[in-house]
Amino acid sequence: MRFKPFPIDVAVLRGTTADEDGNVSMEQEAIFGEMLSCAQATRRNGGIVIVQVKRMARRGSLPAKSVKIPGILVDYLVVDPDQRQTYATEYSPAYAGEFRVPLHSLKRLPFDERKIVARRAAMEVFPGAICNLGAGISTGISAVATEEMILDKIVLTNEQGFIGGAPLTGVDSGAAQNYDAIVDQPYQFDFL
Repeated sequence: MRFKPFPIDVAVLRGTTADEDGNVSMEQEAIFGEMLSCAQATRRNGGIVIVQVKRMARRGSLPAKSVKIPGILVDYLVVDPDQRQTYATEYSPAYAGEFRVPLHSLKRLPFDERKIVARRAAMEVFPGAICNLGAGISTGISAVATEEMILDKIVLTNEQGFIGGAPLTGVDSGAAQNYDAIVDQPYQFDFL
């Protein structure tokens, strides 16, 4: 199959820290998404890349391996020290993968029709299964798997790039806790 490319004029992306050369790291981000791919595609099409970050660092002070968007792809930086990690959460070190939280502290679903559907789906998951949760009601499967003490026996994933752990539901959907790895979103789609 061949898909015709479409022009990309502007990409508005985000990261955590940028240095004076425009190199961007994502150490406090909940997801990596497709930030690099978007910056590359926009640059390739002659577009403008704008990256919002939480803070600035001195030139050359970011460890090279932590740079997720190289400065050669960035045209403008916008600094917002109050940048939230997700729509609902200001900042959670667990969302950034800095540490794992005890399973009993993971958010439980209220008992309603969404939980009933998620519980029924979770009961179909077998030990060793690798499951892509997708979005919406199916994200409740991770909360049910935690309650049922089967989370450590399965591998849950989502499109945002998480492998393992507990993808979140509700307004924090897309983020995850206690994950084993996170890859850029396009690579996750390669796997799926």
